[in-house]
Amino acid sequence: MTKQKKIWAGILAAVVIVMASAFGAAWYFSSAILFPEVAWDPIYVKNGDPSVWGLAFENITFPTSDGLTLNGWYMPADNSRKVIILVHGHGATLHEGMKYSPVLHKAGYNVIAFNLRRNLGNPGEGETGEHFATMGCLEKNDIIGAVDFAANMKGQKAIGVLGFSMGSASSILAMAEDKRINAGVFNSAFAGIEDEIADVARRDYHIPRYPLIPLVVWIAGLRAGTSFYRCSAIDHIGKISPRPLFIMHCKGDKYVELSHGQRLFAAAKEPKEMWIAPCTEHVEEWNQCRSEAERRVLGFFNRTLKIPGGGE
Repeated sequence: MTKQKKIWAGILAAVVIVMASAFGAAWYFSSAILFPEVAWDPIYVKNGDPSVWGLAFENITFPTSDGLTLNGWYMPADNSRKVIILVHGHGATLHEGMKYSPVLHKAGYNVIAFNLRRNLGNPGEGETGEHFATMGCLEKNDIIGAVDFAANMKGQKAIGVLGFSMGSASSILAMAEDKRINAGVFNSAFAGIEDEIADVARRDYHIPRYPLIPLVVWIAGLRAGTSFYRCSAIDHIGKISPRPLFIMHCKGDKYVELSHGQRLFAAAKEPKEMWIAPCTEHVEEWNQCRSEAERRVLGFFNRTLKIPGGGE
């Protein structure tokens, strides 16, 4: 082999090694996105079914349009045709939003809490199967399934969503698509999927955005059978108008930075509201500012969640 051929062979080998290393790293990080561990988190406040919050409930199941059967809890209020659907985040369970259920229920709202597709065990157990977490891309189908259940099985006439983190991003996508959702509260949503993954990679692993993060996002979508680039909340939030929305975000959120909420608010159309809460952790508005968080969430739904044509 000539010297020139040896040089080119070495270059080719180096390129192959770099590409293989990049692909391996992207596969590893995409797995962390698609298969988050589901564990109890202290921000949920209480474990157990809704009875620990003093609420009567029934176990429910309902299908999604892509063939899954999800499970959760339905907490009925007396003579009410208004429902709030609680939507948990990435690596969380249906417990995440339950802290808001007593004040919503007391005000006369039916409440639904359910496990997104990553959690297909018994309600509240956080068991996981082989289904992917997709940062909202497919979870919007889960929310629309819950809307179908509320409207068709429970006769609800006014439907609101209250999402947390990925659950907020998913709720934005669902509300943009499904006009039956009348009002939405989006707590700590990320504006773009690649943006959020890049933020986490920089903060936790000191990895720059390029060239790895776009490859991670592409591989994650390929494995999940969807495109993560078609379902960033910021590209869809403008479709919600004229239905009202409320964005809330902790000022000191280190996991989904405040800039995400601010960008979403700027992209949204009227009517819209935003609260930058004086809290320091991700989705901890209730945990650190309970009375104010409950007042603002309940006040928003009381003002905006109306039964079409009138009625209570």
